[in-house]
Amino acid sequence: MNKHRFVWHDLNTKDLAGSKRFYTEIFGWKLEGDDYLHITAGDQMIGGMRQLGPNEPQPTSWLGYISVDDVAGAVSTIQRAGGNVFMPATTMDNVGTFAVTADPTGSVFAPWKSARPGEDAERQGPPPLFAFAWDELMSTDPARAAAFYQEVFGWEPKPVDMGGGMTYTLFHRPGTKGPDGGPIGAGGMMKSPPGVPHSFWLPYVHVDNTDERCERATKLGAQVTVPPTDIPNVGRFACWLDPQQASIAILQSAR
Repeated sequence: MNKHRFVWHDLNTKDLAGSKRFYTEIFGWKLEGDDYLHITAGDQMIGGMRQLGPNEPQPTSWLGYISVDDVAGAVSTIQRAGGNVFMPATTMDNVGTFAVTADPTGSVFAPWKSARPGEDAERQGPPPLFAFAWDELMSTDPARAAAFYQEVFGWEPKPVDMGGGMTYTLFHRPGTKGPDGGPIGAGGMMKSPPGVPHSFWLPYVHVDNTDERCERATKLGAQVTVPPTDIPNVGRFACWLDPQQASIAILQSAR
């Protein structure tokens, strides 16, 4: 079951040269292309990067793509569920079909279907080093967001008590089974922190050493917004604003 999971990530940036410099130095990504740069981590292509045009007002940010069977059908469901559509279903010959949409709280994502059979096949085991490992929704209204994603993608929200009055919600994908026998997660969700009045999807990159990557990122001009922090039985994570102010997180696996 390959659908209804994040399979690709794009960085839309106001400073392509600056973004290229930061991400190649911090993660060792290989970037290839002209107007659109394909990102490769190791031997796996994981996303892309492009320069925002002068008439595109959005800030530099990451956009996650979620695989679906039918992009136009997904867009209709998104609208019925109270979401917004910024770009309707658009087909790129021999590449795939996508749209740019948002949930009712404003988090932007892209439903996607590849034109190449097997391209988005789900891989077993941990993600390769410096590939995307997780996606987390920071939402101003978690209850409303949970209902939306359950209606659109069938994700089952499973709240987890983090202590101190904090709740983290896991999105489970029905019909999937991981190595532990339980359903595979599509991502997670928590309430947007104080001082962050908007919702957004935060991508995580799998790293070798969270503390060392944070030190290096700071020297390269990033701002560490959440310092290295342990998650029991999961790993050690941190959150950044990159030099162009795009939000991104890193995770060193405990396994």
